[in-house]
Amino acid sequence: MATDETLPPEAKHTPRQVASAVWRMLRLGFALSPVALPVTAVLLALNSMLPFATSFLDSRVIDEIVRLLGLSPENRLLETLVPLIILVIGANVLERLLWILIGYAEQTSHYNLTRALTLRFLHKASELDMAHYESQTSSNLIQKAKDSYTWKPAAVINRTVYMSGDVIRILTSMAIILSFSLPAFLLALVTTIPALIARLKLGEGSWSIWEANATDRRRFWRSVDLLTNEGALMELRIFRTRLYLLDTIRDIYDRFTDKERKDALRRTLIESLVGNLSTIGTMAFWVIAIIATLNGQITIGLLTFYTGALDQFSSALTNLFRNLSDYYEDGLYLVDMFDYYDLPTTVKSGAQTVENNGKPPLITFRNVTFTYPNAVQPVLKNFNLVIEPGAHIALVGVNGAGKSTIIKLLCRFYDVTEGQILINGVDLRHLDSESWYQQIGVLFQDFIQYGQFSARTNIELGDMDGMGDADQLDRAIFKADAEAFLKAYSQGIETVLDKSFEGGVNPSVGQWQRIALARAFFRDAPVLVLDEPTSAIDALAEYEIFERIYNFSAEKTLIIISHRFSTVRNADTIYVVDDGQIIESGSHESLLRLNGQYAKAFEAQAQGYR
Repeated sequence: MATDETLPPEAKHTPRQVASAVWRMLRLGFALSPVALPVTAVLLALNSMLPFATSFLDSRVIDEIVRLLGLSPENRLLETLVPLIILVIGANVLERLLWILIGYAEQTSHYNLTRALTLRFLHKASELDMAHYESQTSSNLIQKAKDSYTWKPAAVINRTVYMSGDVIRILTSMAIILSFSLPAFLLALVTTIPALIARLKLGEGSWSIWEANATDRRRFWRSVDLLTNEGALMELRIFRTRLYLLDTIRDIYDRFTDKERKDALRRTLIESLVGNLSTIGTMAFWVIAIIATLNGQITIGLLTFYTGALDQFSSALTNLFRNLSDYYEDGLYLVDMFDYYDLPTTVKSGAQTVENNGKPPLITFRNVTFTYPNAVQPVLKNFNLVIEPGAHIALVGVNGAGKSTIIKLLCRFYDVTEGQILINGVDLRHLDSESWYQQIGVLFQDFIQYGQFSARTNIELGDMDGMGDADQLDRAIFKADAEAFLKAYSQGIETVLDKSFEGGVNPSVGQWQRIALARAFFRDAPVLVLDEPTSAIDALAEYEIFERIYNFSAEKTLIIISHRFSTVRNADTIYVVDDGQIIESGSHESLLRLNGQYAKAFEAQAQGYR
């Protein structure tokens, strides 16, 4: 099936970038888990040495048994054999104990890492500029980081610790094998080297597949989310769009798994070749060792010791190669993850604090021009507007006229392209964002539904400092006209607003809007912004709510965006916005007398009620 165009694959990361990202992750990992990780490394180092000690003791036991077999039964004294056997048992018990301690330390460090990395990822996501979510390049980067922000970093840390153990095993076994035969060691080494190069190249190929499909993955998961979203199911079934989404998911799966299948086949063929080469080297070492035993150069016990050292060398080298391959692949993901963490924040908080005296400020838009990132045409062009303290204004106009953009700029989700927004004469860019947000209560058209929480929490999240204030809560519920349906819930205001939770309910769209409105009222800020606040509420309830809004906002600045003229007609001043400009302004009555765009729109809407 046809799909939207995707971005071309990005340039591959260089080994230097990978090394830098891995080093950065290691420093971060040990900073996040400063005790558990070093303890794990030390325990693994000890555990890596222990098999050689056990193997040497085993060889001594074998040689002692061979020696005793050469003696007559009456001369076979066990004063040497028994202590050796006790030591072997002790070494095995110690090894098992070390693995238990390693498991505990590893689990502790894993918890520390995943917890910290999850919070770090979400903190970064919550503070990103809105522009990053509107950029395909940044969105792909966010998706790639989202796919691996905990398990890839944790894998790199774990691999590093275990690779240190492999290195100790390799060095120890090298010393043992070299003490036996330099040619035998060189033969084993040369036959295993090709595995490193092969695994590194295979790892790079696997990463390239994921790199090329970042856009597909975003499309895939959004389609999955819709198919599992209860609120979307009705439309998906009626319009049969669920079939299209299923086809989209199937198509992405097929294209992705086809590439993965080819890569897996290539990986299998190459690994079988290098694996057989390594086996040849191992068998050749065995032949050399057996000949040395038959010639009396080494004992049978030493034969088992040296061949055991070779097995340790081969196993540790194979693990090291495998980990290096995965290490490089994981490092490629880490480059993307740190690129995500390094995404710049251009909308930065200023230093000047807004005075919190409960009085609304003077708001001035002065010659404001604004163009969205990656857009060509400006949404606002040389826009000017003065909102006096305590004024009740309304912004009306067709969709796309720029009304919501004015609110986004006022909330400083973006910075203006040209001009200024002044708060009591101070440029908004110079103000501390948190202190400015304390002055604004906003009900957005696409408000959040915190279904996992109770109705109380949904409302009180409007002002975290006021949580637990019963009087403030009651006033907010009354202003939003939400008392009746909240009392009707099985657990009242403590009812969870999602019926998938025990005792929960699914509020209607209109009820959700009133809960969100109560959240805005709970904030009790000097400036109240309502963006289509009653679009899902019936006309009678809407009239009653707006009567309360105007009455309870007498000393506040009230900014309303609405397509319903019944909600804006009582505003002090109504501004008609078109193509990023104010083309008409005045009271409801004066705009009707003007007989311009507002009057025509009002008459057209009024016809629907006649």
